[in-house]
Amino acid sequence: MTKKIHDRTSTVDRNTNETEIKVNVNLDGSGKHSITTGLPFFDHMIQQLSKHSLIDIDIKCNGDLEIDSHHTMEDVGWALGKAINEALGDKKGIKRYSFSYLPMDECLTRCCIDISGRPWLVWNVFLPNVTIKYIETEIFKEFFQSFSQSAEITLHIENIYGQNTHHIIESCFKSMAVSLRSAIQLDFRNLENVPSTKGTLTGNK
Repeated sequence: MTKKIHDRTSTVDRNTNETEIKVNVNLDGSGKHSITTGLPFFDHMIQQLSKHSLIDIDIKCNGDLEIDSHHTMEDVGWALGKAINEALGDKKGIKRYSFSYLPMDECLTRCCIDISGRPWLVWNVFLPNVTIKYIETEIFKEFFQSFSQSAEITLHIENIYGQNTHHIIESCFKSMAVSLRSAIQLDFRNLENVPSTKGTLTGNK
């Protein structure tokens, strides 16, 4: 039977002149998801994140897509990261660190995560196509940047090689999902402790 330190769920609402977003997450879920952002390809990427991290994710977003996809993707990244950060609570008992090498056909992507309380993104990813399904591919970096900031995690993503833009982007989401699944997992040898000599993984301490 799985023991939980606390109920690792969270709900985040973000309402601005650019987007209206509601996110629900359950870190101890089974990868169930309901994603509606108005961007089908982006929805599919978040579905991959949910499926392979086993985090239940429910996202409803109404954004200013008549302008472009930037605000929707950036703000969804912020709201999702914030929800995961809140669901982690004081981070007591988590494994904290993880990495994943994920192959997808011709490409290989590496993701390394530290749930450190110190947000940082390293993004070494070249995307051959400028757009994919009406999304400017450079905006995917903004999603991961926003996510890492609000989740307060150190996130390094590197596409080691690849040619197909769809495969490269999807491998980034899947690699992060696998890494995140392991990093948020409870370490039953260390349930009563925060995995840091500082005694905290919140804020910039």
